[in-house]
Amino acid sequence: MAKPFISIIGLGLTGTSLGLALKREEGDFDVVGHDREPEAARQASKLGAVDRTQWNLHAAVDGADLVLLALPLHEIDETLGHIAEDLQPGNLVLACVTAMEPAIAAADKHLPETVHFVAAHPILVGVNSSTPPRATLFDGVTFCLAPSVQTAPEAIGLASDFVERVGAKPYYVDAAEHDGIMAGVDQLPQLVAAALMRMFSQSNSWQETQRFAGSRFGNATDLRGGADQLYNEFMANRAALALRLEQLQQELDQWRAWLAAPADVGDEGEEAPLLAALAQTSTAHEQWMTSVAQQSWDEPGAETADVENPNMMRQLFFGNMFGGRRGRGNDR
Repeated sequence: MAKPFISIIGLGLTGTSLGLALKREEGDFDVVGHDREPEAARQASKLGAVDRTQWNLHAAVDGADLVLLALPLHEIDETLGHIAEDLQPGNLVLACVTAMEPAIAAADKHLPETVHFVAAHPILVGVNSSTPPRATLFDGVTFCLAPSVQTAPEAIGLASDFVERVGAKPYYVDAAEHDGIMAGVDQLPQLVAAALMRMFSQSNSWQETQRFAGSRFGNATDLRGGADQLYNEFMANRAALALRLEQLQQELDQWRAWLAAPADVGDEGEEAPLLAALAQTSTAHEQWMTSVAQQSWDEPGAETADVENPNMMRQLFFGNMFGGRRGRGNDR
């Protein structure tokens, strides 16, 4: 009897690190990897993140017990369309994405009701394009999960077990709420970075100005990913992003008013509004950085799935978790 296997589609930083995290503890399962870029597949294999690679997408998922998609958001829809017929009843597809609603919509469009889907998003801090894959990448991080409506409790439990297996903390969220938050804390900073860079680089004085731009300007205008990837992410979540942009415009109006106010505004002993705002903001940032370092968010705890058996990961690879896997010749 062949070993059960997990299929990882996309062997960049996220996919390769997931494979390394899965492989750091012995388990009775194999990890199969696929990437459209042969060099990425070779590198993942060299690092030991996968037991084998498969160049053919359909072959990579055919017979898999768990399929992990670690792809740019704009590739999720097309990929689900390609693999839908290769998935077996009871399979779980877990997609790591930055916007959950579009991913769930794609799953609803392409996947049969017998296949379970969970959108996922690991919240990684301090990661950039030069970060190498590593087994500890997800240790202690919040791993957001949002199942589709038809996803069974057992599959939700498996998603939790998988997240814990790679060292992260499962945190169940509403997809729309997640996307609204990410529009503010992830996509808005990227949009502002693009706007700031464009404001200066398109000005007549840029030839001279760029000589004075240092690390602060470089950090503030650092765009992660290329234009195509950012465009697709912005457009997939544009309603929420537009709302956050409007909120930012209102906030900037307030800062402009504080900047214009005389330094001695207010009663005797009262701080100038701009100074007070800067002090409050600095304190808030320091507190947030401390919370990030400690992975402590002053809350009762993450919402967990209501499932009867908390050991779904173990059951998947040592027994039958979804009531029987049917062969490829059986009806869906």
